[in-house]
Amino acid sequence: MQPTHGDRLRNLLNQKAKAASDAVLDSDGCISSSTVGALRRLAQLAEICDRAAPPRPPKRWPVALTLGVTLAMVSILLFARVSETEIELDLMLTEVCFTLPTQQGLILPTRLSSLGVTGIQHLELPRFRDQHARAMSGSDGEDFAIRLSVVTNPHPEGTITLAGLAPPAGSKVRVRHTNVTNEYRVSLNHVNLPLQAGLTGSVRIGLAGSQANVRYIASPASVRMQPRSDQVDLDLHFAGAPTRAFPPLLTVSELSLFRVDELTEGGRTLVRRVSTLLSGTLYFESLGGREFRLRPGEGLQFERCEGEIRALLLQEDHVTMRFHGQVQGMSIGSGIHRRSLMPTYLDWLRASHGLSLLWGSTLYLFGLAVAAMRWLRTVA
Repeated sequence: MQPTHGDRLRNLLNQKAKAASDAVLDSDGCISSSTVGALRRLAQLAEICDRAAPPRPPKRWPVALTLGVTLAMVSILLFARVSETEIELDLMLTEVCFTLPTQQGLILPTRLSSLGVTGIQHLELPRFRDQHARAMSGSDGEDFAIRLSVVTNPHPEGTITLAGLAPPAGSKVRVRHTNVTNEYRVSLNHVNLPLQAGLTGSVRIGLAGSQANVRYIASPASVRMQPRSDQVDLDLHFAGAPTRAFPPLLTVSELSLFRVDELTEGGRTLVRRVSTLLSGTLYFESLGGREFRLRPGEGLQFERCEGEIRALLLQEDHVTMRFHGQVQGMSIGSGIHRRSLMPTYLDWLRASHGLSLLWGSTLYLFGLAVAAMRWLRTVA
């Protein structure tokens, strides 16, 4: 900005006043009346120039800075999302997968109408009426598959009871409904612990590659199975409506609501991830329990998930699950249509600090109004 005539005269006045003060010091406090008059006239002339000069335009950078800060704050509140949130899920599924971070009971002692097990490395069959007890072990790369079924006729009816199972930490579990009513498959990865099924009465026992035979067990006996460490599948079939096969509380991580389908077309294998969600509700616990309805087939997924399965129930043709925990990177949809479900900071502040947000916003807007009024006065 170029200096005005008033600025030049005021600079000259300052120089003359400094020279006069030096002269006063050199002359022991004496100053001529002509010097004083000249300084007075110079001051009056500078004042006249200031009054006659056009008003300087007001500074605009405070307004731009205020608007920029306000826009940044509003953008953060509206679009920035929290890194972690607490949720609860109440879902109906065809399949669910999770990891056990600690060793814990997974399957309760369960009475079944039939039990199928694949991925067995070592098998021990009990002594029957017409056959001695025997043990079988598979060679490298070979495993067994066995199917145990209750025989209702002739009397007495047989029973099959799967013993409780507590997989080690790090085991991956997948529970899904098969195409058979009241039948479910429980797949376990990285499991190296024995399985046991109790038998009584008339039971049909079938091994892969051989004919199934009906055996009568007069006193309770057990079939012992040692699975391979990579994967073992348990097919649980219930005579009627499934009972509670899982404990009321499971600590889990890496919750997945997808299955992988492989399709072969024209010599090519196509792999796709398909949602197993039938219906459900998502509750945002950190937002006061706000509900979000989930539609069938919606792809709900998480980058990180830790919590508790508080109910895992086997229904006639689906799985019911209630989960509570902390999640990160929660999103829904697929491909370019995927969108985040993580709460924004405005949602979080409104739910957790509503009164503080109200007072803070009021004071900030009041400050902006006062600053704008002052700026308008300088313009006028």
